[in-house]
Amino acid sequence: MKKLNNKYRNNNYNNQVYSLNYKFDSTSPAGKITGTALDLIKRYNDLAKDSVSNNDYITAEVYRQYAEHYRKIVTEINEKKMQRNNFNHDAENVVEANVADKQVAENDNGTEAQSSEVASAPVEEAPVVEKKAFTVIEISDAPKAESESAPAPKKRVYRRKTAAVAAEV
Repeated sequence: MKKLNNKYRNNNYNNQVYSLNYKFDSTSPAGKITGTALDLIKRYNDLAKDSVSNNDYITAEVYRQYAEHYRKIVTEINEKKMQRNNFNHDAENVVEANVADKQVAENDNGTEAQSSEVASAPVEEAPVVEKKAFTVIEISDAPKAESESAPAPKKRVYRRKTAAVAAEV
């Protein structure tokens, strides 16, 4: 039975969750480098600077691309932390709101059922839609003189064929 490399077979490979303390093993033209994403960014930037000082711009660009890869990983880690913090903060606010609603309901003495129904239903006001007024402006092809009044334009009359006329044709 042939064993396949799970790194490339795993469909959730892009969904891995790393932390800033996760140790990466990076294989590059400089050899194998191990460390956290922040350490690897610093190391690859240093290697790029050394390559530029040796007039090897292609290798410097390769190292910059490696550094950019780990920079994206660090950015992703930070974004996921912010999302988790915001989610936890929102959940705490919901719990606090529910506790406050229960306290208000208990203070109403006997109207607990009514107040819990009212408190649990979200109250949103519908946005007010302003009605727009439209005016029709007629534009004629010929320019008008201010002193002269132009004759009224002729209306087109559309005639429909009736069933009797259509049968004759």
